[in-house]
Amino acid sequence: MINLPIFPLQIVVLPGTLQSLQIFEPRYLNMVKDCMTHQRGFVISFKSDKSDNINFGIEKRGTLVEIIDFNNLPNGLLGITVKAKEKVDIKSIVQLEDRSYIGEILPQVEPQVDDQSLLARYPDLLDVLTQLKDHPNIKTLPIEIDLTSADSVTYHLGSLIPLSTDEKQLLLNAFDAGQRLKILSKIIQTIRDK
Repeated sequence: MINLPIFPLQIVVLPGTLQSLQIFEPRYLNMVKDCMTHQRGFVISFKSDKSDNINFGIEKRGTLVEIIDFNNLPNGLLGITVKAKEKVDIKSIVQLEDRSYIGEILPQVEPQVDDQSLLARYPDLLDVLTQLKDHPNIKTLPIEIDLTSADSVTYHLGSLIPLSTDEKQLLLNAFDAGQRLKILSKIIQTIRDK
């Protein structure tokens, strides 16, 4: 376990995906500066409006991210782009003096799956992702989708289709890629039935 800063947001970031953020609060500007100085990542975790004294309303499963780009935006805020590396469990959360958070982080290793046979059961999901990947607005994004990896397919599909934060958290909490494929299949079927 390692101690890392936690950035609680009302979004869920899935591993392998990119996320642009605008940083304006001094506590998180300091966090970003410290992470860049020490070349380390931080954890993004969903923060609900419901708070408790133990976890501060922060989900105990989040995503370790690393900063891959930054710039000063025209609105005076700091813009950063992060790449989501892996899902992690947050074992304890401490609020620091500046009201930022730090936690004991444990990387989550998923069980190995047979990507080929698993993806063969969900050709419709691969078809949806392939169509999205070829969309002109998606083609310009610097994302790397591996259509032979069940993890890559599920996480990228989950980030590109319109999902609620609860649905994204469900994907992040899933046991493995097989469970994520089942969840996505049901969601896409619901979208098609509308």
